[in-house]
Amino acid sequence: MITYKIVNISSFDEIENHYELLLENKYSFLVLVLNNDNYILTKERSFFKVENLSIFIGECEKDVYFKTIVKNEDEKNNIIYKSELILFRNIIDKFRNELEKKYANKYMFGTVAVRISQNAFITTIRGKHNLEDYTIVRDVDFDDYTITVINKKATLNAPLLAYLFKNNKVKYIVHLHTFDKNLPTYEYAIPGTERDSLRNNTTSFNIKNHGLIYLFDEKNEIL
Repeated sequence: MITYKIVNISSFDEIENHYELLLENKYSFLVLVLNNDNYILTKERSFFKVENLSIFIGECEKDVYFKTIVKNEDEKNNIIYKSELILFRNIIDKFRNELEKKYANKYMFGTVAVRISQNAFITTIRGKHNLEDYTIVRDVDFDDYTITVINKKATLNAPLLAYLFKNNKVKYIVHLHTFDKNLPTYEYAIPGTERDSLRNNTTSFNIKNHGLIYLFDEKNEIL
C-alpha cells in the first residue's frame, strides 16, 4: 500500500524541491540517496538517515492502514457540540504560531483534537490549508481498521488520537512538529497505520522524526 521513489541527490540543498515532488505525487515517502547513504523524506517533512533501507521498507510494507468512511450530515447538527468547538478554536489560537507553519507553501501540519464522547472527537482535517476547518470523528474501529467521519476526512493521526482518547483522563490533544526533551520518545511509524496508533496513552510523548503529542486533562494540565 505504500508508494515511494528512490532519488539520487548531490546535495542536501535539493531537499525542498524533492519535498514538493513528494507532496504532489502523494508518495508515502521518498528515499534520497547521497554518497551511498539512504535518507527518508516524509510527508510530515521529517528527514532522517536509515542504516538498513530494506528493513525500513519491509516494516512499512507490513503496516496496516486505516480506511476512512465519510458520512454526510447537515452542518447545523454540529451546534450540539458548541462548547467543544469553542474549546477547539481556543486551542488553535493558543498554538497558532506553531500550527500555521506551511510546508512547501502548501499544507499546514499539526493537529488539535477535542473529546466529544467516549468514541467521538472534533479534530483538524486532512491536508488542511485553513486551521478553521474541522471534522468530527464518530468512531475508529481497531478491529476492521475503519474511521467514520462527518463530511470531511480527518487528519491521518485520527487512529492515534482515538487510541489516546481511550485514556478517560484525556480531554484534548495537541500534536506539533516540534519536540519536548522532557517527554519520552518513541520510534517513527507512518501516520494512519496501526503501528503508529497503538502508543502509550498514559502520558504525553514525542514520536522520533515526527513531533510531539501533548495530552491535556480537564484542568488543562499536561499529562
